Amino acid sequence: MPAVSVVMVCHRDTEWLRPAIASVFAQTLKDLELVLVDNGAGLSVQSLGELGRDSRLRWVQCPKNFGIPKGHNLGIAAARGEYIALLDHDDLMLPQRLERQVALLTAEPSLGLVASRAATVDQMGRIIGREFALLDGAMQHRYTQFGGPVVTPAYTGRRNIFQALPYREEFTWAADFDFLARAAEQFKFSASPEVLLHYRRHAGQTTVVQAASIAHEQCVIRLLTARRRAHRPENLLGAGQALEEARGAPRDVASMYAQSATDCLREGLVVLAVYHARKMLAIRLDISAVKTALEIYGAALRLAPREAGQLSRLFFTGPLRAYGFKSAEVDKIALVIG
Repeated sequence: MPAVSVVMVCHRDTEWLRPAIASVFAQTLKDLELVLVDNGAGLSVQSLGELGRDSRLRWVQCPKNFGIPKGHNLGIAAARGEYIALLDHDDLMLPQRLERQVALLTAEPSLGLVASRAATVDQMGRIIGREFALLDGAMQHRYTQFGGPVVTPAYTGRRNIFQALPYREEFTWAADFDFLARAAEQFKFSASPEVLLHYRRHAGQTTVVQAASIAHEQCVIRLLTARRRAHRPENLLGAGQALEEARGAPRDVASMYAQSATDCLREGLVVLAVYHARKMLAIRLDISAVKTALEIYGAALRLAPREAGQLSRLFFTGPLRAYGFKSAEVDKIALVIG
């Protein structure tokens, strides 16, 4: 039984798949398996050449593309390792990633998930920057009310966490954010200070092609997270129905944030209402948007006057400054719209 199972889901064969697989087999920690979920891509051992003949490669072959959440869950179900490491099919692990992260998990049994810094690379593999990363565990937990504290493919954790919290298929594009938010409520997070992942950004990646749908799902996930943390029912069924109705009908993202902020006000979730009002302004800064955002901000202050200082900092400066989050990548702070 391997120490680590690396789970990778792919739905098409690309120029980056083989380098991603090779980066797994090049790890300094050799006691691993790569669970490759062929999500309808039609891959074969022969198509991967020498990589396909590595004894550490295990296949989960799907007759069609079941989507990212189900593909991920199928990979987890097939994994045999004590630890699970995530990797997207277009990213690269640096050689010491698993060794470093497993050492942290082994040394501190209370840890559930360990991430790392990640360099941003372009489609040619050239380093063009750093990904936003919060390394402190407490900061990671708190930031999950807003977004992912580290890019998800940088995480490695104990298998029982992934088994206990499967990806929820209601979220076609943002199930990883939902997973991190739920995991942060039950398990301790940490991170290695080293860059152990190359995260590829290119025009064809899901985060670009499905940006509007991802934003919509993230709004719903934030709402469910806020409800849970306020000790209220999630109403996942209602959220799933709303998402299903919205699919196939692209919405104006700024208007979506405004509607979400209004919904949050109705439930008394003032922090999230102010956050989404700020997100709306980051997309559309015109007189109408400013008027709407100020109305939402004012309503939040009236609902929670004792939180006026924190809400004002959130609205005018964003969550990083409002909550004292210290990004490991200082140059990204100005780029993260809070």
